[in-house]
This record gives sequence, C-alpha cells and structure tokens, in this order.
Amino acid sequence: MKRYRGQLVLAIIVASLGGYTLWDKFHATSADLEARRRNVWRAFHRERVDRIEVTHASGRYELVRRAQSWSVRSGSVARPADAVEVERALSEIEGAEASRTLGPLDADSKRRFGLDAPHTTVVVHEGPEVTARFSLGGAVEREDKVYVEAGAQEGGRDAARTGVVLGRSFAELFDRMSTAYRDRAVADIDPSRLDQVTVTHEARRISMARTGGVWRLTEPSWGRASRGAVEAMTSQLRELRAERVIADEADAATLRRYGLEPPTTRVEMRRGAIEPVVLRLGEPCPGHDAEVTATREGTGTVVCFSRSFADALRVPPEGLRDDRVMAARTDEVSRVRVSGGAPGGAELVLSRTGSNWTATPSGIALDPEALESWLTSLHDIAAAQRLDGDARAAHGIGPGSRTLTIEREGVEGSERIVIGTADATGFYVSRDDEPVVLRFAPSAAETLVVDALRFRPRALLHDTSDDLRALLLDVGAMHEEIIRTEDGFRLSRPLAYRADPALVTDLGRQLATLEVERWVRTTPLPEHGLAAPRARVVARFEGRGVPSDGGVDASVAPVRTYALTVGASAPGGGAYAALDGGPGVFVLPRSLVELITQSHLDRSAALVPREELARLALRFSSPARTVTLVRDGERWRTDSGAPADDARVDALLGTLSAMGAPRAFAYGPPGPEMGFAAPTVVVEASYGGDAGARSVRVAVGARYGSGEEAGYYLRRDGLDATLSWPESVIDALRGFSP
Repeated sequence: MKRYRGQLVLAIIVASLGGYTLWDKFHATSADLEARRRNVWRAFHRERVDRIEVTHASGRYELVRRAQSWSVRSGSVARPADAVEVERALSEIEGAEASRTLGPLDADSKRRFGLDAPHTTVVVHEGPEVTARFSLGGAVEREDKVYVEAGAQEGGRDAARTGVVLGRSFAELFDRMSTAYRDRAVADIDPSRLDQVTVTHEARRISMARTGGVWRLTEPSWGRASRGAVEAMTSQLRELRAERVIADEADAATLRRYGLEPPTTRVEMRRGAIEPVVLRLGEPCPGHDAEVTATREGTGTVVCFSRSFADALRVPPEGLRDDRVMAARTDEVSRVRVSGGAPGGAELVLSRTGSNWTATPSGIALDPEALESWLTSLHDIAAAQRLDGDARAAHGIGPGSRTLTIEREGVEGSERIVIGTADATGFYVSRDDEPVVLRFAPSAAETLVVDALRFRPRALLHDTSDDLRALLLDVGAMHEEIIRTEDGFRLSRPLAYRADPALVTDLGRQLATLEVERWVRTTPLPEHGLAAPRARVVARFEGRGVPSDGGVDASVAPVRTYALTVGASAPGGGAYAALDGGPGVFVLPRSLVELITQSHLDRSAALVPREELARLALRFSSPARTVTLVRDGERWRTDSGAPADDARVDALLGTLSAMGAPRAFAYGPPGPEMGFAAPTVVVEASYGGDAGARSVRVAVGARYGSGEEAGYYLRRDGLDATLSWPESVIDALRGFSP
C-alpha cells in the first residue's frame, strides 16, 4: 500500500482540481445566465455575429464581417464600415432589457403600436442561425421609449415573437440610413510628406510648395509661409475623418444640392508623382450648422466636416505669410553655419551633439542655455516691414553677405538668412533665394550678428568671497575704497566708517563667481558705453582660492585682481560690461549693476540705539513743537515730569533702533533739494552708561519719491553722507504722543 500512496495522493489532488474547474465553469455559466435572464435576446452572442440585415425606409443594406473588418453592403456595392458604430449597435442588442413585455401581438395591437408597417426591421445572423430579429414601431406616448416586436430564428431559442418596450436610444441607433454606419475616414495623409498644397476659395487661389523642409507661398509669390498656419491647415489630414456621411454615389445634381458643384473651397494636396488628394468643401451641413459639406473627388461620397477644419483651409494669404527671420524651432536645429561678411572669409560652425554644442574651428564647448536662448530669439523676431520689389542689391544683400545657414535634424535641405546693411530705420535681411527683403528694428542687429563669443559658458570667474580683501569702486563722482579688517569691511574713502556688511558680502560673492547675463561680441561698439563707463570696480582677492576635490589648486595666484568696467544699459535689463583681460563684451545682470552703483555705507548709521538712552527729544518744524522724554529709572517721563505711556515709548524706541536706511544717496554736503535748511524733524538722543556721556543727532530733510519708493532724506551729525528713512518712521514720529 505504501508504494502506491504517492500516486493516490496525486490522483486525489488532480480529481479535486478537475472538480473545482467544473464547478467554477458551471457556477460562472449560471451567473451569466442569471444576468442574461432579463435580456430580450438571451441566445445572442456578439462575438459570433457576422451579418446584420437592416430594412429601412431608405432601402435595404447589410453590415457584414470578414475576419476583423466590417463593411456596409448596399446592393452590389460594399464599403468599409465604422467598427465603432457597429460595436455600439451590437452592445445595444446584447444589453437590451425591456421596460415592459407586452406578449404576442395580434393585428390590432400591431396597428396600435405602429408595428404593422415598421420603420425598420433588423435581422442578426450568427452563421446560419438568427439570434435576434426585431421591428421598430411607434413612440410610446409621454415616454422616451418605442414599441418593438422582438424574436429570433423560427424553432430556436427566443423564437416567439413578442411585443416589448425599449428605450428610444435603442431605436435611434438602428433607424438610420446605411451611411450612418459608413467608415468616416476620408483620407490618411502624412503632412510631413506633402510637397504642394493649393487652396481655391471662391475667386481666391493660394498655392504653397515645400522645398528644403520650408513651405513657401508661390501664388501669390510672397516667399516663406508661416509654419504654424500651414501646420494648422495640414495637421488634421492625418487620419482625416468626417463627422458624418450623408450621401453615397452622389451625382452632379446631389453635389450641387450640397454646394459642392462648384465647391466653395477646393483643396488639392500633392506628394511627388502620386495621385493628388482633392477635397471639395461646400455649404453648411443640413441640420448641423457647425459643420460643412465635403467630398473627396473620385469617391462620390458626401460627408460633413467640422467648420474649424474648413476655416483652417480658408485662411487668407495674409494669414499664411511669414515675416519671421527663421522657421526652424529651437529643439530642431542641429547646426548653424555663419559665413561671409568677415575679413578673410572666416567661417563659424555651431554643432549640436545630444544636449551639447561646440564651435568649429575653435572646438570650444558652448553654453547650451545661451545658444538655445539665441535660437529662440532668432525664431521669434518678426519684421517691421516688407519692402516692395526686389530690393536686395540696394540693401547690401548679395554674394559675400553675412549668411546664417540653419540645418534641422532629420530634415533635408536648410534655410539661409542673408544679412544686409543697416541704417537709422532698421536692419535688412532676406531669406534663402527669395527676392523679398525684410526690414527689422535696429535692435535686431544684436541677434543677427553672431560670433562664437556670445555662446561661451556664462560663468566668467571662479573664486571665493572668503578671499576678498579690498574693493575700489568709481561710480560717477562717487569714489569708494573698502578694505577688510578683523572687525569686518570698512570704508577708507571717501570717509572712514563701517561698510554695509550685507551689501559688501553680496557684492563680493557675485564678483567672485561672476556669471554674465549673456555674451555680446568680441570687441566693444560705441553704443556699449565702455569708453566713458558708468562704473568701474577693482576687486583684490588674497588666499588659496576655491578648494577642489584634489585639494588646493597650486596654479592659483596668491593675489588675484579683477577689474570690471560697466557701460550703458542693455536692452532687456542689465548693462554692458567687460572684464580687463577678458574675452569680450557681455551683459552684466541687473542685480549686480545695482549692487555696484549704490553707496556701500553701512545702513545701520541711521539707527538710534535704545541701549543706555537717557534722554530723547523730537523737534518738529511744521507745526513747530518739541517732544522730550527723560528716563527715570525703569520709567520714562516728559520734561515736565509727567509719566509717559510705557507701551507707546517702547514702540517708538523699537522703530528708531531697528529701522536702518533703505537707501544711501551721496557723500559730502547735501543738495538744497534735500531740505536740510528747514528739517522736517530733528531727533536728539543723549546716552550715559559705562561708555560715558555721548549723543546722536539725526536730521530728517525733505520727502522724495512716491508710493512704495517714497522716503525722507536723513543726515547724522559727524557723518558726511546722506542716507534715508522710510515714510513709516516719519509717520511714527509725527503720530507719537507720550
């Protein structure tokens, strides 16, 4: 017995699994039958259906399946069917549940329910078997339902014909002409492979041809066409589908009835020597005002398209004209060749490999962000004017002109931008071999004149602000010298005082890691303003520089001096600048320009400290009044001895001791416009304590600015410089009452 024990156990397991499988199959079938018990056609299996006969008021037709494809057959003609519509019909039959069952219908009942002459009769075949048969009658009064006589194959399941009530949506899906089941695909055209598009709309004709990946208007002869407008016109041609089919085998009279003979719009699309695809568009689609009638020539089928598709085809020639300098988009450009217009005919080639760019012949790596920003600018600039006629020679456009040749990834051919002369009104350019000359604003010169410098990496210096030892700044008439001491940064010129720690630290950090906004050109132009600069900065660094992964770089000089010249303001913000010994002119970021061109005097010079304060006097000029506070132990009193409100005094002293100067204006005597001849208010503070008696006197002059920029000029005794207080401090002083 033991020798057979293993086999017996295995046999029991197999038998158990087999029993479970049979139970599961039976159980699933029972559940399925229970769900189908409520269905009108319980013997229907959609996956087996291969033919549906429909007898409709418009005629008889069949839906026939061969393999996985459906067709609509009317008479001897078979056309592709819309598989989605057929599947919808099968789903309705499969899931049909009667709202009411009326039983077998006699002749009187059929007349009453509109089933003696039904609108539509449908017979569904599964091979040789009929598993569903029904006729559609009249509408149920006051209900969104219809009367249906349902049955199946004689002698089979569901054979008995019985009256039922079904939803109107069921009837609407079958009470349709054969065209409702037609495949609505009209054409499948790859827009990227089209060579020519001609649109005739009423009496207007537009023709476009593509050469070298660029579309051009050939009729009218306006040169390059707008890529976006052409794509809007052609993008829907791939898997072009109609909203509905409304007629087949349309004769000339039918085409005239739908406004297609002659058409309102005719579109001819060509690809090489292949037979062109021609679409005709006509009038609004009957019953669907948001659509227009259409036909593809040679098919005899009339369809309806969305009006938006028609509108894209009917755009006027002005809407197709492209006045931008470059058609290629930034991410498509693979190479830019700059040639001509330079001594010796030197050529520059900018090439993309993956996400990196390099320049030839120098071979230097370029800053991808800078180069792609330039390409975006090149793509976006649009001409201010098109000149009449062929004005190329008159504007210096010809052999030897500076030319940008743009190549695109995966696109044959290229586009050329030929750069002519400039005058007071603008900059002249032509594209490829077009006779059209475009005038661009003078500011376009900076975008169109290119050398490798402008695409260098933006990081110019790589030092550490910890090594900053001294700064010399010349900004107009202001000359500052700042040195680093054990106590921090201090001004030694034009006066001896603390330098503002936050400003100088930020300035040192930005200088040590100087990053340009963008590069401009190798040599400066007069308009860059570097011959008579706005500012000049000399920074001295001493130390070992920035440590690397391998430790200290021995090649770093122990003393490093950088001299920066700041010129005129640049379009878009910032200022033109150059670094002594550097490679060329660049644009300095606005934030660094602002750091350089302001006074670096410590803004805390405007504070009135509260520690060890013994007496405070506020002297107002208009109206004239004086408020005096005297400390009495832990309390404050007025000069008459009356106790002051502690909370009010605390708030006032908190404001005076915490609010530094938002701006520092100038060194030396104040100008008369600053209003110190008759100060708005004078604050006099007297101190005691271990440091001995001392005083602080602050005079507030006139108001300047407006809105959030408003403030008051301020001077402190013993400091030959003008600072400021915000308007909120003056409001607090004026509103104070002890």
